[in-house]
Amino acid sequence: MKALFALCLVAAPVALCHAQSAGRVTGRLLDERGKPLPFATVLLQQAQDSAWVKVELSQPDGSFGFAGIGPGRYRIVVSMMGYRTYRSMPFALTPAQPAATLPEVQLAAATQQLRGVEVVAQKPLLEMQAGKMVVNVAGSPAAAGASALEVLQKVPGLLVLNDRLSLAGREGVIVLIDGRTTQYTDVVSVLKDYPSSSIEKMEVMTQPGAAYDAAGSAGIINIILKKDAALGTNGSATLTAAYGRFGKGAATLDLNHRRKALNVFGNYGYTYRKTYEQLNTDRAASEAGQSVSYAQRSYQPRTSHVHTARLGADYRLSPRQTLGVLVNGYAVGTAVAAENQIEVDRAGELTRTTTRNRIDRRTTSYAGNLNYKLALDTLGRELVADADYSRYHSGSTSRLTNALADDDRTTQQLRFEQPTDIELRSAKADYRHPLGRTAKLAAGAKASRVAIDSRLDFARLTSAGWQPEPARSDHFRYQERISAAYLSLDQQWTGVQLQAGLRAEHTHSVATSVALAKTVRRDYLQLFPSLSVDKALTKQLGVNLAYGRRIDRPSYQDLNPSIVYLDPYSQQKGNPFLKPQFTNSYKAALTYEKQPVLQFSYTRTANAINLATGQQDSVLYSTTANFGRLDNYSATLNFPLNLGQRISGFGGTNVFYNEYRSQYLGGEYRNARLSAMFYLQSKVRLPQRVNLEVTGFYHTAGVNGLVNFRPFGMLGLGLQKSFWHELAQLRVSASDVLFTGKQRGTVRYQDMDVRFFTQNESQQVRVSFSYRFGNQQLLAARKRNTGLEEERGRVKADKE
Repeated sequence: MKALFALCLVAAPVALCHAQSAGRVTGRLLDERGKPLPFATVLLQQAQDSAWVKVELSQPDGSFGFAGIGPGRYRIVVSMMGYRTYRSMPFALTPAQPAATLPEVQLAAATQQLRGVEVVAQKPLLEMQAGKMVVNVAGSPAAAGASALEVLQKVPGLLVLNDRLSLAGREGVIVLIDGRTTQYTDVVSVLKDYPSSSIEKMEVMTQPGAAYDAAGSAGIINIILKKDAALGTNGSATLTAAYGRFGKGAATLDLNHRRKALNVFGNYGYTYRKTYEQLNTDRAASEAGQSVSYAQRSYQPRTSHVHTARLGADYRLSPRQTLGVLVNGYAVGTAVAAENQIEVDRAGELTRTTTRNRIDRRTTSYAGNLNYKLALDTLGRELVADADYSRYHSGSTSRLTNALADDDRTTQQLRFEQPTDIELRSAKADYRHPLGRTAKLAAGAKASRVAIDSRLDFARLTSAGWQPEPARSDHFRYQERISAAYLSLDQQWTGVQLQAGLRAEHTHSVATSVALAKTVRRDYLQLFPSLSVDKALTKQLGVNLAYGRRIDRPSYQDLNPSIVYLDPYSQQKGNPFLKPQFTNSYKAALTYEKQPVLQFSYTRTANAINLATGQQDSVLYSTTANFGRLDNYSATLNFPLNLGQRISGFGGTNVFYNEYRSQYLGGEYRNARLSAMFYLQSKVRLPQRVNLEVTGFYHTAGVNGLVNFRPFGMLGLGLQKSFWHELAQLRVSASDVLFTGKQRGTVRYQDMDVRFFTQNESQQVRVSFSYRFGNQQLLAARKRNTGLEEERGRVKADKE
């Protein structure tokens, strides 16, 4: 196989990699009135896996033709703006019959009149596809001008709590962007500033197979960015303005050029965001036998200037070979002006302190991907290889001033500088081999390497100037190597489909902290089996049973023990002794037309990674810890909301029970809670080609690690108007209309008694205008994933 792969790269045109033949496919296109239809895009696909073979434009007389086609089973896909996409039935070319003349194809207009109501075909908000749920957000009016993080919350059952993601009550969600998280550091922080105008849809996989990285115990969410699929030169531009407490704006430009075997695409985006976060904490403590209370009020306005860029190309070396290259760039400048007011009551004696923290952060990153795809034959044998490289640099400077409210002379000025460099490398290869008509075998391997170097330099201002304090400084280094291989089988029998796989991953990591004088080494090999069985009960009803074992490694910054000082009584630090968490998941679902309607699941997680809180003297600190065991019981119901031709959407509920059992801080921690999340998204077609969207969720009280949080929810509205022959769209939206997205919770364990309240600029009004230009004759865009998927999502280089 290696020799064949090398020969194909060097001698792509020769007959070793593909066979030429005199096969030919011809046909003719007509419009809805029976007249010849010229300049429509006609795509020739392999019938088995929809891999595209050739593409042509219909001639002025409506005719089209493909020459040099080898034996196999094919279909054609015809698309043109203003008409519904047509897909033919499969047909075959054989050595005995190498030519095929297809029946005339008459395309139907995309817009029809039904009982006086104009109906335009649109994608549903929620689709269930094989093994995944697809949330289409490109046409969502309520997503206008939102950030990627806000759009991410359209995923049913997803919750953002304390800047951590959970799905169906469980953390361990892996977020990918086009199959990778390329240049991104802390995924949540980046998604806060990433414009939603670049997002086409989101794919949610709660039971990924062996071909995927074993990370992501709660599931994988793959954000698919827009990629223009039209021939010729085309593009789109989007302008967005928004206002909540502060103004903000964004602009994006997408360009695409596709001609015969070459497709070049790129985009650039700029985002200006000024927003805020409010955190109030009240806690009671006992110090030296004396009752002490702390009331802390933190207000953090921040301003970000974000630049994103992407440039890529796909080149078809031959009908069966494609070479792709992709380069990403990311730069962000963030300024934070935080102010904390702290009031300490020691038996009636009040002390007030004001802490001002000025943070200036500059981040740059770039990433590259090289991709090669080889179709070994027309029966489905395929080889795909990827090589990735990513580099990240962040420089952060914080100047913190502590001042007693009753004595201006009592001040303390501190400075923290934290430069961080991260380098990631990855290579992978995947091979697919059909076994007859009812089975398919897949195998692959992947190797990745990560190197992180982060320093924390601490200094105090004295009469002699800034004086370093080595005791509070640190130098953290982390290296990790992961080697993986997998084998999977997809087998079908009458009424039964089996998907089984086994993935092996070997991990070697070394974490070193100068301040702690500690080096933590880990070396382990783990197996991750997966199994899914579908059984048809009737023509519409069926059942699905699934099992999977998965891993979640600590994010790199969660391991960094460097202390971040928020104020004299609050700190944040990592935990270099964190262990990976392992999850066994069992699921059973009732399906209707192969779509899950009612699903039950049970998962058990060992060494569950969660945010944790501790108290040392007068200081409250947050960190990340392993909780011995987490049991999660879940039931999910999804249902459509389709009423006539005007109303479409979906609703659902997820009821789950979380139970923690662990040893923490020398004591036994046990906590359990039954919770539920209700969600709804509905689109209403109004007259004059206006769409209204209503979206919202409500989450009951729940538990996450040590935190017991109170109920909260959000309601969003959006309007969308299309004009200029569907080339332009104007969207207006309002998020968190009732301003109910505030989060409240408590931590009560041992001697800790903490209450918190947090809110951000979730309530906003946004206006977005987009315009498409250039040729709009569609051709299916090529979709590919890269190798640096899970690794980049674990990079969190900054703490705030």
